[in-house]
Amino acid sequence: MKKRFNDWKNERSKYFNSWTNKQKEDTFFDLDKSEDNSTNSMLINVPKKNIREIKRQNNKKRKKDSFKNKQNKLNYAIELVNVTKKYISGKNDVTNVLIDLNLSIEKGDFVILFGKSGSGKSTLLNIMSGLDRPTKGHVIVADTNLPYLSNKELTKFRRNNIGFIFQQYHLLNNISGYENVETGAILNKDKKNKNDIVSMFQEFDLLDVIDKYPSQMSGGQQQRISIMRALAKNADIIFADEPTGALDKKTSKIVMELLRKINVEQFKTIIMVSHDPDIVKYAKRKILLNKGKIILDERIAE
Repeated sequence: MKKRFNDWKNERSKYFNSWTNKQKEDTFFDLDKSEDNSTNSMLINVPKKNIREIKRQNNKKRKKDSFKNKQNKLNYAIELVNVTKKYISGKNDVTNVLIDLNLSIEKGDFVILFGKSGSGKSTLLNIMSGLDRPTKGHVIVADTNLPYLSNKELTKFRRNNIGFIFQQYHLLNNISGYENVETGAILNKDKKNKNDIVSMFQEFDLLDVIDKYPSQMSGGQQQRISIMRALAKNADIIFADEPTGALDKKTSKIVMELLRKINVEQFKTIIMVSHDPDIVKYAKRKILLNKGKIILDERIAE
């Protein structure tokens, strides 16, 4: 199991890197195709010395200052203060993907990020989860100001504090459903507070696939396994990137009901990216982004 777990860690690390880079590429691709030609309004030409500084800000940990040890306000899980994200998209061209963004998310909240392609929602998810760095501003998650962490420290932070659910599941094909969930349990930082994996399979109505390989499961079953893997890790914050994007409406409903139950009963903070307006009813709050800015932020009536 240890060898399989190490294989999974290596595969996951490679995936995180390729996934983050793909998000950057997709941002430019989608911006170029946006109907309102928002590329022109977000693309600016800057001097070469500024390009070097942006590269450093995007790729290196921030130098220590009085904000390094800043923690979250009481009852808040995530706080973004004046966050800007710039991507270098040419020799001297820079695209402003997020612009001076401020956002606070309470512990136990369930937030869905909406916005058309190129709006900045995936970049925002990456920055909040520690997969990417802001060019400017502060990203305080679980009492940690993320821009001040090295890449190694960010990896450790994600391992200890964050659960991920992806659209494409990313299960290990050579191990069973049980063992896939177990990989999450291995990363559980609180060994005294472990979830009973068999009970989770029972609760998720998946006992019939507990010993099956992912290739023997439906898409909905694989997605529920990936959710269980995130829960087995026992992280307080879960980020979900289009978790229902590849599912039919019936299966999407099952997945969203499970996420809602997890949020309410286990008080997990969930931040989710989606294009589907039908799932808003499962969340507590919806945020709409456009051209790198939040243009709507409202609570969902229960």
